[in-house]
Amino acid sequence: MAGHAFAFNEESETAVTDPPAPETGTPLKNSLWNLLFRVISSTDHSRTAWTAILRGACLGFFKEPIDLLPSADNDASRVAFRERFFSLAEYRIYDLYEFLLVDDRAGMKEMDRKLIRHSLNGILDQERAPVRLLRDRLVPLPDSLGFDAVGTAEENIEMFDIPAASRHLESALAYLSRRPEPASQEAVREATLAVAAVVRSLGGMKGSVALGTVAPIAGSLGLPSDLLAGMEAILRRCHAVSGLPGSEPGAAAVAPGEATFLVVFCSSMVNCLLSISGKLGPR
Repeated sequence: MAGHAFAFNEESETAVTDPPAPETGTPLKNSLWNLLFRVISSTDHSRTAWTAILRGACLGFFKEPIDLLPSADNDASRVAFRERFFSLAEYRIYDLYEFLLVDDRAGMKEMDRKLIRHSLNGILDQERAPVRLLRDRLVPLPDSLGFDAVGTAEENIEMFDIPAASRHLESALAYLSRRPEPASQEAVREATLAVAAVVRSLGGMKGSVALGTVAPIAGSLGLPSDLLAGMEAILRRCHAVSGLPGSEPGAAAVAPGEATFLVVFCSSMVNCLLSISGKLGPR
């Protein structure tokens, strides 16, 4: 009967169940899948694209055995890739998109990559996602002032306030949680921006943004000189490896262990500064 999950076969006297509906996710996840599906299918004239992408993703992203993957059935490969896609958490889908856009193992045609780059931010904006594509990386918004946006920090100065600091720290933790490898520099960048947001807020929201220092508020908070010296030394290191304006050009990549330490330090620094100022809320 229409509208029921199963029908009854009178000849065999057994219940005939409908095939299970394919898995779907949130509107954002569905839209990201639809973009990928439309782009890849529209240029797949040889009907081999999904097979190549599934194999490449299992090799380089999912880290799965590839010997039992469908090798001659493009539709089966699409279904298998779809299952893996919808099993991912949203932040891991961002990682998957970055993999598909930049990794040589991904099996993506350059034409498909260009089409995705052209359309992805529109989808993310429409679904109000917390990230945008920038130089083939999905970076947090609206508070990510790294990369090109840092150059216009004076025009976006209202983004440096205490709520923004909280969002920067959330972004830093998300970057540290990325797998298979944490995004160490991005995590340190967000943590450095969190401290800068608090410094500017406690300083009265005046003047330019001070990156990698608490000097503008050290006097008003009465920070002891030896404590200030230690804070400044570690903040300089944060700034140096962050990739933000004024950082060391060509600095060596920051190791995950050091990145974790620097993010925890910046988080503790934020709590310390807010506590000293009396603006730390009840916990």
